[in-house]
Amino acid sequence: MHYLKRFFCLMIAVVMLSSSSGYIIHAGADDSGSGQEYARFTERDNIKTQDMRIKSQITEEQLREYLQQFSSLLGIECTLIEAQEKYKVNAIMLLAIIRLESGNGRSSLAVNQNNLGGITAPRNSVTAFRSFDSKRDCVMFMAKLLGEQYLTEGGSFFNGYTLPDINKKYAASNAWSTKVRDIMYEIQLRLG
Repeated sequence: MHYLKRFFCLMIAVVMLSSSSGYIIHAGADDSGSGQEYARFTERDNIKTQDMRIKSQITEEQLREYLQQFSSLLGIECTLIEAQEKYKVNAIMLLAIIRLESGNGRSSLAVNQNNLGGITAPRNSVTAFRSFDSKRDCVMFMAKLLGEQYLTEGGSFFNGYTLPDINKKYAASNAWSTKVRDIMYEIQLRLG
C-alpha cells in the first residue's frame, strides 16, 4: 500500500511539472523500473530554464532516422547516447550544439578536422581550432567538457545547469543559447 501511495504522489508531481513548465520529466518511464527521470522538451520558451543534465529518452534508432536529413552527421547516434549516459549531458542538447556549431556537419571544421563543436585549442596568442581523429572522439570530448566543466559544480566553467548558464563561457554570442534552444525544440518535435 505504501508503494502505491508513493507512486500516486510521484505521478501527480509529474503531471504538475508537465502542465506548468512545458518540460516533462518522466519518472519510472523506462521498462526496467529503475525510476530514471527523462526530459522531454515540449514548449520552446521553457527550454532555457531547464536542467541540461537530465537525460532524454531518445533512442539510437530515433536518432538514426532523424539524422538521415543530415548525412554528414550520420554515424554519431550511438555516440550521442553513450555520451549522455557517461557524462550526464542531455543528448538532444548535445545534438543541437553539434548542429549549430558544425553547420549540420558541413562546416570545413567538421569535414576537415572532425570538429563538430567549434572547439578551440589556444596556441600562444592565436586561437586555433582543435582537430579530432573521428567525429566520435569529438562528441565524447564535447560531452566530457560540458558534463565535467560546465554542468558540474566546481567545474572550470560552471555557472549553473541551464543553456544560458552554459552560454556564459561556451560562446561569445548571447544569442547562442536561443539558437541551441530552437534546434532542441525542432529535434523534439520531429522525434515526437
